[in-house]
Amino acid sequence: MRLKILHFMFLLALVVINCSVLFFTTSCNSNSYKTVNDEEFQELLEKSKTLVISEPDSALMILYELLPLQQGDDNALNRGWTLNIMSVAYDTKGMYDSVAYCLYEAYRLAEQAENDNLLISVYGNLGVLQFELKNAEEAINYYLKGLALAEKQQDSLKIAHQLNNLGNAYMTLSGEFEKAIPYFEQCMEISLNIKEYHPYVVSGFNLAQIYNELGECDKALQMITNITEQYGSNIYADFTLGEIYFKKNNYKAAIHEWKEILKKPMNTREFEFTILKNIAEVYKIEGSLDSAIVYLDKSYILRDSLHNQQTIETIQNLKIAYETEKKDLQISKLEEEKQFVTWLSIAGVAVLLSALIALFFIVLWTKQKRKKAEIKIKQLEQEKQLVATQAVLDGETQERSRLARDLHDGLGSILAAAKYNLSDIKKTPMELINIALLDKALTLLDDSMREMRRVAHHLMPESLTRYGLKQSIADFCQSIPIATFAYYGDETPLNSKLNVMVYRIIHELVSNALKHSGASHILVQIFQESDRLSLVVQDNGCGFNTEDELKGMGLANIRTRVAAYNGAILIDSKPEVGTEVSVELKVES
Repeated sequence: MRLKILHFMFLLALVVINCSVLFFTTSCNSNSYKTVNDEEFQELLEKSKTLVISEPDSALMILYELLPLQQGDDNALNRGWTLNIMSVAYDTKGMYDSVAYCLYEAYRLAEQAENDNLLISVYGNLGVLQFELKNAEEAINYYLKGLALAEKQQDSLKIAHQLNNLGNAYMTLSGEFEKAIPYFEQCMEISLNIKEYHPYVVSGFNLAQIYNELGECDKALQMITNITEQYGSNIYADFTLGEIYFKKNNYKAAIHEWKEILKKPMNTREFEFTILKNIAEVYKIEGSLDSAIVYLDKSYILRDSLHNQQTIETIQNLKIAYETEKKDLQISKLEEEKQFVTWLSIAGVAVLLSALIALFFIVLWTKQKRKKAEIKIKQLEQEKQLVATQAVLDGETQERSRLARDLHDGLGSILAAAKYNLSDIKKTPMELINIALLDKALTLLDDSMREMRRVAHHLMPESLTRYGLKQSIADFCQSIPIATFAYYGDETPLNSKLNVMVYRIIHELVSNALKHSGASHILVQIFQESDRLSLVVQDNGCGFNTEDELKGMGLANIRTRVAAYNGAILIDSKPEVGTEVSVELKVES
């Protein structure tokens, strides 16, 4: 009975694969046939799929009409699907050499088109073929390939079919029930989740067979009963019931179930062979040798037509031819790749040499350009130094002229008047000295001292050296009624040169505002941070056009001083609105 169970499991696997082929083909129509415009072809193909089990000869006639319509590389994928369906029809007829030819050609076309849907179906059918030849290892290998692609697509129904196929292979060919059971249970669970009854029913029948083989006949019968009550009976349920009755020694009931199946159409001759052999064995046990011989002869005749040596050799030769062609293609591809790599290497060397030559000239040109740029920079720096030096000299000249003017016009005239008054006093006798004249001379001397302090303060304010920048600027602004001063930020003392420069810039800007703007208010602000110092002088005077200012408004000295400290100056002025001059200087720690 073990042999009968194995044959039956194989037949269930075949049923699952046939259904899988139809499902996969149908589910892929939108992709596989999207380049075919012939509606008649589509209709004939669909019709053939409905006939491969019940009327395989009719299906083959239709498919032979379709194949010539699918010539050329553009129709390679359609041709692959057509051959795949033909293999199912040939399998129903038990013509395994034709099955092998169709499948290996479909396999080649599927790999050529890189179509996973067709590959899954072909893997399943190749597994069935190896199953029929009792090659457990190769059958399991094809089923695992199909499962891997189905999991890659995350297609639950395809995964369920492949799980059932693997369970069948382990159960029927290897007899490893412990390995088979998890595959069937996973198949049933997935099928319930996606509400697909067919793989659920098939896996349930397979589990019932295992329970029956393990001696759990009641459990097996209960499972068959539950499934048939929910989804209806079929020939596979009847076959399993016969197995259970046989296990319980109810031989008449077993023979009755199996003979009823022989009256119905079957999708595979292997299934018929299994039933005939089972009936013969039961008659032998009962002692009905005549009946046993009749059914045994029928089974042998059918077996010989299915498994003759020529068929097996033909299938093996087709496999070898396919593998050889595949290797030849790989060798050809490797040769082409080798030739391509050779030409690519030559082209790469040529490009590299060209790039090196171009790089050499680019480097040479860059060096020359850099050398010219360095010479130009040196010239500009020299010119800048000359301009800065000239500006300093001009500034010094202007400062000396102003100082001479202040001394001549201010202090000189006061001292001359004092000398004149003192000369008059000298000529007057002591008793007749005019006190008023003496007081006037003293007043003139006081004025001269104040004027001298003013000039000295302009040159270097005493508060700048003694109290720092903030205090000196504050004192300067206090001496001007319309000026306001504000200091923000860090009060860390600056170096003396920077103090003097900032003081003179502010002094010059305020003086310009007083002389030229006619402003009623001048605001002086200093912002000091750790690494920079900003100063702003604003007035609400008449303003001016900045373009005119850029052509020369007496601020050249300020620009020179700012440039010496790598600073920046910004002048914003609008007529009748006012002027704002911003200076930013870097502070070195």
